[in-house]
Amino acid sequence: MAPVKTPVLIAGRELALTNLNKVLWPEDGITKAELIDYYTRMAPSMIPYLRARPLVMTRYPNGIHGKWFYNKDAPESTPDWIPTWPFAIENGRVLDFVRAEEPATLAFVANLGAIELHPWLSRCATPDNPDWAVIDLDPSEGNTFADVLVLTRLVRQILGAVRIAGFPKLSGATGVHIYCPCGPGYSYQETAAFCETIGRVLLKVYPQKVTLERVVSKRAGRVYVDYLQNRRGQTITAVYGVRPHPGAPVSVPVTWDELEAGPPRYSIRTIWPRLEAVGDLFTPILTMTQDLRRATAELASML
Repeated sequence: MAPVKTPVLIAGRELALTNLNKVLWPEDGITKAELIDYYTRMAPSMIPYLRARPLVMTRYPNGIHGKWFYNKDAPESTPDWIPTWPFAIENGRVLDFVRAEEPATLAFVANLGAIELHPWLSRCATPDNPDWAVIDLDPSEGNTFADVLVLTRLVRQILGAVRIAGFPKLSGATGVHIYCPCGPGYSYQETAAFCETIGRVLLKVYPQKVTLERVVSKRAGRVYVDYLQNRRGQTITAVYGVRPHPGAPVSVPVTWDELEAGPPRYSIRTIWPRLEAVGDLFTPILTMTQDLRRATAELASML
Protein backbone atom coordinates (compact mmCIF):
# COMPACT_ATOMS: atom_id res chain seq x y z
CA MET A 1 0.00 0.00 0.00
CA ALA A 2 1.35 3.41 -0.97
CA PRO A 3 2.00 5.76 1.95
CA VAL A 4 -0.56 8.45 2.61
CA LYS A 5 0.88 11.81 1.58
CA THR A 6 0.09 15.02 3.45
CA PRO A 7 0.89 18.18 1.47
CA VAL A 8 2.34 21.04 3.53
CA LEU A 9 3.86 24.45 2.87
CA ILE A 10 6.97 25.29 4.91
CA ALA A 11 8.53 28.71 4.42
CA GLY A 12 7.32 28.81 0.85
CA ARG A 13 8.36 25.25 -0.04
CA GLU A 14 5.84 22.55 -0.87
CA LEU A 15 6.44 19.14 0.65
CA ALA A 16 4.50 15.88 0.70
CA LEU A 17 4.93 14.34 4.13
CA THR A 18 4.17 10.68 4.75
CA ASN A 19 3.15 8.39 7.61
CA LEU A 20 2.94 11.23 10.11
CA ASN A 21 1.35 9.01 12.74
CA LYS A 22 4.20 6.49 12.71
CA VAL A 23 5.54 6.13 16.26
CA LEU A 24 9.32 6.53 16.37
CA TRP A 25 9.75 6.51 20.16
CA PRO A 26 7.39 3.75 21.39
CA GLU A 27 7.98 4.34 25.11
CA ASP A 28 7.00 7.97 24.76
CA GLY A 29 4.44 7.88 21.96
CA ILE A 30 6.48 10.36 19.93
CA THR A 31 5.56 10.25 16.26
CA LYS A 32 7.28 11.28 13.06
CA ALA A 33 4.99 14.32 12.96
CA GLU A 34 6.47 15.49 16.26
CA LEU A 35 10.02 14.96 14.98
CA ILE A 36 9.26 16.98 11.84
CA ASP A 37 7.65 19.71 13.92
CA TYR A 38 10.71 19.85 16.22
CA TYR A 39 13.23 20.21 13.42
CA THR A 40 11.10 22.76 11.60
CA ARG A 41 10.65 24.91 14.71
CA MET A 42 14.31 24.53 15.72
CA ALA A 43 15.59 25.39 12.23
CA PRO A 44 16.49 29.04 13.03
CA SER A 45 18.77 27.83 15.84
CA MET A 46 20.16 24.79 14.01
CA ILE A 47 20.81 26.01 10.49
CA PRO A 48 23.70 28.37 11.37
CA TYR A 49 25.64 25.22 12.41
CA LEU A 50 24.53 23.20 9.37
CA ARG A 51 24.65 25.76 6.57
CA ALA A 52 27.14 25.09 3.75
CA ARG A 53 28.28 21.82 5.36
CA PRO A 54 27.91 18.25 4.11
CA LEU A 55 25.19 16.53 6.13
CA VAL A 56 25.14 12.87 7.12
CA MET A 57 21.78 11.48 8.23
CA THR A 58 21.12 8.48 10.46
CA ARG A 59 17.73 7.15 9.44
CA TYR A 60 15.36 5.11 11.60
CA PRO A 61 12.41 4.42 9.28
CA ASN A 62 10.81 2.02 11.78
CA GLY A 63 11.59 3.87 14.99
CA ILE A 64 14.46 3.88 17.44
CA HIS A 65 14.31 0.12 18.05
CA GLY A 66 14.20 -0.79 14.36
CA LYS A 67 16.98 -1.17 11.81
CA TRP A 68 18.83 2.05 11.06
CA PHE A 69 21.39 3.16 8.50
CA TYR A 70 23.70 6.05 7.65
CA ASN A 71 22.66 8.09 4.63
CA LYS A 72 25.34 10.24 2.99
CA ASP A 73 24.07 10.32 -0.59
CA ALA A 74 21.04 12.51 -1.29
CA PRO A 75 18.02 10.25 -1.92
CA GLU A 76 16.43 10.23 -5.37
CA SER A 77 13.39 11.93 -3.85
CA THR A 78 15.42 15.01 -2.89
CA PRO A 79 13.68 18.12 -4.32
CA ASP A 80 15.57 20.28 -6.80
CA TRP A 81 15.53 23.23 -4.39
CA ILE A 82 17.68 21.38 -1.85
CA PRO A 83 21.34 22.00 -2.70
CA THR A 84 23.79 19.11 -2.64
CA TRP A 85 27.57 18.86 -2.61
CA PRO A 86 29.40 16.26 -4.73
CA PHE A 87 32.38 14.61 -3.07
CA ALA A 88 34.50 11.80 -4.50
CA ILE A 89 35.32 9.05 -2.02
CA GLU A 90 38.22 6.59 -2.12
CA ASN A 91 36.78 4.18 -4.67
CA GLY A 92 36.02 7.00 -7.10
CA ARG A 93 32.31 7.01 -6.35
CA VAL A 94 30.78 10.46 -5.96
CA LEU A 95 28.46 11.13 -3.05
CA ASP A 96 26.01 14.01 -3.24
CA PHE A 97 25.68 15.24 0.32
CA VAL A 98 22.55 17.15 1.30
CA ARG A 99 23.12 20.71 2.50
CA ALA A 100 20.62 22.02 5.04
CA GLU A 101 20.12 25.69 4.20
CA GLU A 102 16.48 26.29 5.17
CA PRO A 103 13.71 24.98 7.44
CA ALA A 104 11.99 22.94 4.75
CA THR A 105 15.16 20.89 4.26
CA LEU A 106 15.04 19.81 7.89
CA ALA A 107 11.40 18.85 7.45
CA PHE A 108 12.33 16.83 4.36
CA VAL A 109 15.07 14.82 6.07
CA ALA A 110 12.95 14.28 9.19
CA ASN A 111 10.22 12.89 6.93
CA LEU A 112 12.80 10.32 5.79
CA GLY A 113 13.06 9.14 9.40
CA ALA A 114 16.41 10.90 9.87
CA ILE A 115 16.45 11.27 13.63
CA GLU A 116 20.15 12.09 13.91
CA LEU A 117 21.82 14.81 11.85
CA HIS A 118 25.62 14.91 11.62
CA PRO A 119 27.29 17.86 9.86
CA TRP A 120 30.95 17.93 8.96
CA LEU A 121 33.21 20.22 11.02
CA SER A 122 34.31 21.92 7.79
CA ARG A 123 32.36 23.59 5.00
CA CYS A 124 31.83 22.42 1.45
CA ALA A 125 33.96 25.29 0.12
CA THR A 126 36.89 24.38 2.41
CA PRO A 127 36.52 20.66 3.18
CA ASP A 128 40.04 20.30 4.57
CA ASN A 129 39.73 23.24 6.97
CA PRO A 130 37.53 22.73 10.05
CA ASP A 131 36.00 25.67 11.86
CA TRP A 132 36.15 24.02 15.27
CA ALA A 133 38.19 21.51 17.20
CA VAL A 134 35.86 19.23 19.14
CA ILE A 135 36.85 17.48 22.35
CA ASP A 136 34.56 14.44 22.55
CA LEU A 137 34.37 12.82 25.98
CA ASP A 138 32.84 9.40 25.45
CA PRO A 139 32.24 7.14 28.48
CA SER A 140 32.89 3.41 28.32
CA GLU A 141 30.98 0.59 29.94
CA GLY A 142 31.47 0.94 33.68
CA ASN A 143 31.65 4.73 33.61
CA THR A 144 29.00 7.02 35.00
CA PHE A 145 28.00 10.44 33.75
CA ALA A 146 29.59 11.74 36.96
CA ASP A 147 32.94 10.48 35.60
CA VAL A 148 32.39 12.47 32.42
CA LEU A 149 31.55 15.60 34.41
CA VAL A 150 34.78 15.29 36.41
CA LEU A 151 36.73 15.29 33.16
CA THR A 152 34.80 18.22 31.71
CA ARG A 153 35.81 20.25 34.75
CA LEU A 154 39.44 19.29 34.18
CA VAL A 155 39.13 20.27 30.50
CA ARG A 156 37.78 23.64 31.60
CA GLN A 157 40.87 24.17 33.76
CA ILE A 158 43.23 23.05 31.01
CA LEU A 159 41.63 25.35 28.45
CA GLY A 160 41.78 28.22 30.91
CA ALA A 161 45.49 27.61 31.45
CA VAL A 162 46.18 28.09 27.72
CA ARG A 163 43.62 30.89 27.29
CA ILE A 164 41.28 29.03 24.94
CA ALA A 165 37.50 29.37 25.11
CA GLY A 166 35.57 26.12 24.97
CA PHE A 167 31.82 25.74 24.48
CA PRO A 168 30.28 22.56 25.92
CA LYS A 169 27.14 20.75 24.88
CA LEU A 170 25.58 17.56 26.12
CA SER A 171 25.80 14.80 23.52
CA GLY A 172 22.19 13.85 24.18
CA ALA A 173 23.42 10.40 25.22
CA THR A 174 26.10 9.90 27.89
CA GLY A 175 28.93 12.14 26.72
CA VAL A 176 29.92 15.77 26.41
CA HIS A 177 31.23 17.64 23.35
CA ILE A 178 33.40 20.73 23.83
CA TYR A 179 33.79 22.99 20.79
CA CYS A 180 36.87 25.19 20.50
CA PRO A 181 36.64 27.64 17.57
CA CYS A 182 39.85 28.01 15.58
CA GLY A 183 39.07 30.25 12.64
CA PRO A 184 40.11 29.91 8.98
CA GLY A 185 43.24 28.19 7.75
CA TYR A 186 43.47 25.31 10.23
CA SER A 187 43.86 21.74 9.01
CA TYR A 188 42.26 18.68 10.53
CA GLN A 189 45.74 17.52 11.49
CA GLU A 190 46.13 20.66 13.60
CA THR A 191 42.73 20.44 15.31
CA ALA A 192 43.24 16.72 15.99
CA ALA A 193 46.67 17.47 17.46
CA PHE A 194 45.13 20.10 19.75
CA CYS A 195 42.49 17.67 21.03
CA GLU A 196 44.95 14.79 21.32
CA THR A 197 47.31 16.93 23.39
CA ILE A 198 44.46 17.86 25.73
CA GLY A 199 43.70 14.15 26.00
CA ARG A 200 47.31 13.40 26.88
CA VAL A 201 47.30 16.07 29.59
CA LEU A 202 44.10 14.52 30.98
CA LEU A 203 45.69 11.07 30.83
CA LYS A 204 48.70 12.37 32.74
CA VAL A 205 46.70 13.94 35.57
CA TYR A 206 43.93 11.32 35.84
CA PRO A 207 45.02 8.00 34.29
CA GLN A 208 42.47 6.06 36.36
CA LYS A 209 39.57 7.50 34.36
CA VAL A 210 41.02 8.60 31.00
CA THR A 211 41.95 6.65 27.89
CA LEU A 212 42.99 7.43 24.33
CA GLU A 213 42.53 3.78 23.34
CA ARG A 214 40.51 3.46 20.12
CA VAL A 215 39.59 -0.21 20.70
CA VAL A 216 36.45 -0.28 22.85
CA SER A 217 37.32 -3.56 24.58
CA LYS A 218 40.59 -2.09 25.85
CA ARG A 219 39.13 1.00 27.51
CA ALA A 220 38.43 -0.79 30.80
CA GLY A 221 35.90 1.59 32.33
CA ARG A 222 37.67 4.79 31.39
CA VAL A 223 36.34 7.83 29.52
CA TYR A 224 37.61 7.94 25.95
CA VAL A 225 38.91 11.26 24.63
CA ASP A 226 37.97 10.86 20.98
CA TYR A 227 40.33 13.27 19.25
CA LEU A 228 40.02 11.29 16.00
CA GLN A 229 36.59 12.83 15.51
CA ASN A 230 38.64 15.71 14.12
CA ARG A 231 39.18 14.24 10.67
CA ARG A 232 37.72 15.10 7.29
CA GLY A 233 34.47 13.24 6.81
CA GLN A 234 34.01 12.50 10.49
CA THR A 235 30.90 14.00 12.02
CA ILE A 236 29.39 14.78 15.37
CA THR A 237 25.81 15.15 16.52
CA ALA A 238 24.37 18.47 15.38
CA VAL A 239 23.86 21.32 17.79
CA TYR A 240 20.25 20.81 19.00
CA GLY A 241 20.16 17.47 17.17
CA VAL A 242 17.82 14.73 18.39
CA ARG A 243 19.09 11.33 19.58
CA PRO A 244 17.48 7.91 19.07
CA HIS A 245 17.08 7.12 22.76
CA PRO A 246 13.98 6.89 24.96
CA GLY A 247 12.63 10.33 25.74
CA ALA A 248 13.95 11.84 22.48
CA PRO A 249 16.85 13.71 24.13
CA VAL A 250 18.50 16.69 22.45
CA SER A 251 22.19 17.54 22.13
CA VAL A 252 21.98 20.93 23.80
CA PRO A 253 24.59 23.60 24.61
CA VAL A 254 25.12 24.15 28.33
CA THR A 255 27.21 26.49 30.45
CA TRP A 256 30.32 25.45 32.34
CA ASP A 257 28.54 26.30 35.56
CA GLU A 258 25.73 23.91 34.67
CA LEU A 259 28.32 21.20 34.12
CA GLU A 260 29.78 21.96 37.54
CA ALA A 261 26.38 21.55 39.18
CA GLY A 262 25.20 18.61 37.09
CA PRO A 263 23.27 19.72 34.00
CA PRO A 264 19.58 19.06 33.41
CA ARG A 265 18.67 16.96 30.36
CA TYR A 266 16.42 18.24 27.59
CA SER A 267 14.20 16.57 25.02
CA ILE A 268 12.26 17.66 21.96
CA ARG A 269 9.36 18.34 24.33
CA THR A 270 11.21 20.20 27.09
CA ILE A 271 13.84 22.27 25.24
CA TRP A 272 11.62 25.23 24.36
CA PRO A 273 11.42 27.07 27.72
CA ARG A 274 15.19 26.74 28.07
CA LEU A 275 15.87 28.17 24.62
CA GLU A 276 13.56 31.06 25.36
CA ALA A 277 15.24 31.70 28.73
CA VAL A 278 18.95 31.47 27.77
CA GLY A 279 18.99 31.80 23.98
CA ASP A 280 21.60 30.05 21.86
CA LEU A 281 24.75 29.62 23.94
CA PHE A 282 26.76 28.50 20.91
CA THR A 283 26.45 31.68 18.85
CA PRO A 284 30.06 32.79 19.60
CA ILE A 285 31.54 29.74 17.86
CA LEU A 286 30.24 31.02 14.52
CA THR A 287 32.63 33.98 14.45
CA MET A 288 35.30 33.49 17.13
CA THR A 289 38.92 32.84 16.12
CA GLN A 290 41.60 31.47 18.47
CA ASP A 291 45.25 30.50 18.26
CA LEU A 292 45.08 26.74 18.72
CA ARG A 293 48.62 26.32 17.37
CA ARG A 294 50.03 28.34 20.27
CA ALA A 295 47.79 26.49 22.70
CA THR A 296 48.91 23.09 21.39
CA ALA A 297 52.54 24.03 21.91
CA GLU A 298 51.83 25.24 25.46
CA LEU A 299 49.90 22.06 26.23
CA ALA A 300 52.74 19.91 24.92
CA SER A 301 55.07 21.63 27.37
CA MET A 302 52.89 20.30 30.23
CA LEU A 303 53.61 16.69 29.28
